Amino acid sequence: MAAKLFDPAVGRQRVERYELLGEIASGGMATVYLARLTGMGGFQRFVAMKRLHPHLASEREFVEMFLDEARIAARIHHPNVVPILEVGASQVGYYLVMEYIEGDTLARLLARAASTGNKVPVSIALRIAIDMLSGLHAAHELRDDQNQPVNLVHRDVSPQNVLVGQDGIARITDFGVARAASRLNATRAGQLKGKIAYMAPEQAAGAEQLDRRADVFSAGVVIWESLAQKRLFKAENEAATLSRVIAEPVPLLSQVVPQVSSEVSAVVMRALDRDPDKRFPTCAAFADALEAAAALNDKVATPRELASYVNEVMGAEIAQQRDAVRAWLAHGEPTAPELASGAMSSVSAAAMSVPGFVEASRSSLSHSPPPLPPPPRSRTPLVLGGLLLLALLGAGGFLFARSLRPGGATPVSAQPVESPAATAPPPSAAPPSASSSASASPIEPAPTEAPSAAPSARRAPTAGPAGAARGAAPPTPRAKKKKPTDDVDLRNPYR
Repeated sequence: MAAKLFDPAVGRQRVERYELLGEIASGGMATVYLARLTGMGGFQRFVAMKRLHPHLASEREFVEMFLDEARIAARIHHPNVVPILEVGASQVGYYLVMEYIEGDTLARLLARAASTGNKVPVSIALRIAIDMLSGLHAAHELRDDQNQPVNLVHRDVSPQNVLVGQDGIARITDFGVARAASRLNATRAGQLKGKIAYMAPEQAAGAEQLDRRADVFSAGVVIWESLAQKRLFKAENEAATLSRVIAEPVPLLSQVVPQVSSEVSAVVMRALDRDPDKRFPTCAAFADALEAAAALNDKVATPRELASYVNEVMGAEIAQQRDAVRAWLAHGEPTAPELASGAMSSVSAAAMSVPGFVEASRSSLSHSPPPLPPPPRSRTPLVLGGLLLLALLGAGGFLFARSLRPGGATPVSAQPVESPAATAPPPSAAPPSASSSASASPIEPAPTEAPSAAPSARRAPTAGPAGAARGAAPPTPRAKKKKPTDDVDLRNPYR
């Protein structure tokens, strides 16, 4: 269906995950838009979004009717029924998403043929009619989760609700006013829903109980008009139209259109009988009878022939629509310099604006992979360094406290020194403050033992003559003084 595209310079519109491109059609209840769903890796899909008018969002009856359509139609899976993909609500109101059909409605196809003076071929009209009846039969046969019949009645079968696609398939759509046994919204007494010119007489009279045979009558009206290329019950106003539907005799199709065989005419006239019991009981029976009658003298076009006809009649318009959509999309796509500089990824800009979308990695063909983040630093060396600093400060404080005692400098060792030349430690073995006194004269041992916290300051047996007079052990070589850091292995940070 052709869409009137929005001006891309004004700004792009979005409804949840979908980007709106233009308006397809608008009615009293909702507006249908051409929309696009985008995704990762350049994925895109065009859909038709039907959005309830904002001023009806507070009207419970219209909201329930709108949700009815989504709930009912989403359960119908048939190639001749336009599928419902999603239903949702956003800040702009309720919406449902349908498959986008490239083509047009049967109403516009008939109007175009009438404006050009070229009637729709009988075989093409019969192909569309049989597809429409097949879709209606699938809707009538719908069952619920308990496998019980839903007793669905479309109640709005009309050329406006039959989509003829370029793929050669006709589909029924718009179950907005359908009535089912389990529907949320009950029709008020005496309230008419649907188009009067295509209503069955019992529906136009306000009957509360309708069945699928009402749709058989409405389908008969659509087929009669498709073959005759004229309106059947349409009058100057709704009151006159209603009177024709209820009481006016139906002209014989073969008399209005001589090209139509009497067999096909008889089948259509049976569907238009005002007595429901004399009509076809189902749309499937109607389709079988129509196909059998056409096989005698007429012909039913194949889907390929229908596709060829649609392409012949509106192929130029469909191609023009595609070009317009491409130009509209290119208006906001990244330019070549942006792509070359790596400012944009290979996914389109519209795809990246989808809420919750995560940009894919840049293609390895044109961009190198991003550098990996550096591993987190370990805090163990800092902790060990702090502990080492505290140990050094503690050892220095201990040596300073010993130096304050009577007797002068802190002894380097508890052992007396025999000879300065023989026992003087290397310069690196003792602190500078103690090296001068240790090399000048022997140091008397302290009167008491050093604290146990300093193993190097414990009392040891004395040596030399003084030691022998006191009964000490023979002299031993002086032990080298340890630094406070000698017990710490700096190569192993975990020790």
